[in-house]
Amino acid sequence: MKNSYKLAKSLFPKNLISKHWDIYPSNFHEILFNKDKIENFRKNELSFKFNDSLEKAKLSRTKRVLSRLSQITGEEFIEKNKEILIGNPQTLTINNKPYDYHDLFIVYFLYALFPFLSEKNKKKKFFVCDIGGGYGALAHRIKKNFPNAICLLFDLPEQNYISNYYLKKLSPAANILNLDKLMRAKNIKSLDDLEIKKIDLLRYDYIILPGYLIKQLPNNFIDVFINTRSFMEMNIETVDFYFSQIHRIINKTGIFYCVNRYKKKTSGDVIKFKSFPFDEKWAFEISKKSFSQPLIHEALLRRIAFKDFKLRKKLQRLKPYDITFFKNLI
Repeated sequence: MKNSYKLAKSLFPKNLISKHWDIYPSNFHEILFNKDKIENFRKNELSFKFNDSLEKAKLSRTKRVLSRLSQITGEEFIEKNKEILIGNPQTLTINNKPYDYHDLFIVYFLYALFPFLSEKNKKKKFFVCDIGGGYGALAHRIKKNFPNAICLLFDLPEQNYISNYYLKKLSPAANILNLDKLMRAKNIKSLDDLEIKKIDLLRYDYIILPGYLIKQLPNNFIDVFINTRSFMEMNIETVDFYFSQIHRIINKTGIFYCVNRYKKKTSGDVIKFKSFPFDEKWAFEISKKSFSQPLIHEALLRRIAFKDFKLRKKLQRLKPYDITFFKNLI
C-alpha cells in the first residue's frame, strides 16, 4: 500500500488536481501512514472532503435523512447494508441503533443502482468502475450484494490508500490489485510500459489505481460507471478527461450513474451538471433531484447504439436556470 501511494503520488499529473483537492501538504504521508489515524479515519482529517459526517452529522439532520431513506428503501435494506465498523465513524443513536450520516447516502446510492446491478449480475463476471469513490464505501456494498462484480476504483493517491485499507479490513480475504502489485505482476519498472488487459483483472475483487491510469484500460468492457459527487469538484480539464475515457471504455449496453451538483465552483472552474460532455449515445433511465440533497442532480443513463440529438436539450433544461435553460424551452 505504501509503495503504491508513493509511486502514484510522484507521478500524478498536476493538471488533473483541482483547487478543491489541492489540499495535501508534502508531508501528508506522515499522517496517512500513522496507525492510529488510519484506524480512525472516518472521524479525523484523513477523510476530510469525502466524508459528510465530519461537517454535517447533526442528530436532527441524521434523523430526517434516516426517516426519508426508510420510506424509500425500507428499514431492512438499511440495516443489511449500513457499515459502521471500520474507520471508527461518528455514529449517532436513533431508536437505539447507531447510524452514520454519510453512510446513509451510500445506502441510498446502492438502492438506486440495485435493479441495474441485478441486470448486469446475470453475467459470470461484470465490471463496475467508480471514479472518485472516496474510501470505497459504495464499492464494498456492491461487492457484498453482487459477488460477481469486479470493482475498479480510480481516485487520488490519498483516497486510494484509504480505500485499500478500508476494503481489506472489511474483507481480509479479498483479492485487491493496487499499483505496486500491478507493476510487479506485469514485471515492469515504468508506467510507460504499462498495458492493462481485461484478462489481467478477472481474478481480482477490487482494482485500486490512480485516476490517470484509467487511460490504460482497454476499450468497451466496463458494464457500470459511477461518479457520485466528485465530478463537481474537478476542474474542466479533468472532467473532460474522464468523460473521454468513459465513452471509450464503457460497453455497448453499459450504464452510468452520475450524481453531482447542478453548479459548483470550488475547483477553480464553474462546473455545471448540464455542461458535462456527454456524447449523444445516452438515454436517461433516471433524471431527478437527488435524495435529500436539493442542489444535486441524480442521473442514470444507459448506453445506446444510435445518437439521441435531444439529449443535450434535456441536459440544458436542468438547473441553473440561465440563458441556456430558457433557450431550450423554445
